[in-house]
Amino acid sequence: MNLYRHLDAEYRHIARRRLPDAWGIDVLSPDDLVAGIRAHRPDPGRSDELLRPLVTAARSGDRCAATVVAHALAPLLQVRLGRTSTVEYRDDALSELTIVILDSPVDGARLAARMVNRAHTRVHKAAQRVQRRGTVHVVEITPTDPDRLAAQRSDHGDIADDVAARVDLERFHRAVDVAIADGVLSISLWSAFRDHRLLRPVDGGRASTGIERKLASRAVPKVQPLVVHHLHAA
Repeated sequence: MNLYRHLDAEYRHIARRRLPDAWGIDVLSPDDLVAGIRAHRPDPGRSDELLRPLVTAARSGDRCAATVVAHALAPLLQVRLGRTSTVEYRDDALSELTIVILDSPVDGARLAARMVNRAHTRVHKAAQRVQRRGTVHVVEITPTDPDRLAAQRSDHGDIADDVAARVDLERFHRAVDVAIADGVLSISLWSAFRDHRLLRPVDGGRASTGIERKLASRAVPKVQPLVVHHLHAA
């Protein structure tokens, strides 16, 4: 599947509708919005003005906003990549751009150029790591049988331990809510961490996308202190 064509198709579906009022953007149509974001040179002021609320909406879980931003920035990224890069490299670059959109600060100027440069740097470094370290060996982990999990739980049936665990989990959940509210942890990063790192061990049939795995990895440094503090984990 060509990710760039898929992105264009997703955007065309969005472009048929009017802009959501929640974005608070004063343009006539999605196409005007995209054109304004791409016109970031020589003066990035208007591009930043249009891009900033979209990135904020995308980080809050608005998939349509993320799609519009990715569609607007994808041609700028392709220019940076050039024509000599492989299809896989260009696809990886678009995936990195999506991650950058979902986890980028919106302060400062030249947002479009900064996001494109950051995505380009990330995919280049990832390619260099693969070249230096060689082939990655895929390891398959077989989920534990539910009956064995139930048996293990019955061996540790102390109600005091259960109560303490529930209290710790509630404290951890409140800490995550506070981190999201304070902007320390974005909703997109937490969702990816929750779905990939927490749900997959108990739901072996659930598949994760490459973007989810990368977002989950980026969330680890932000979630780990909460785990250590509230769940007493190492």
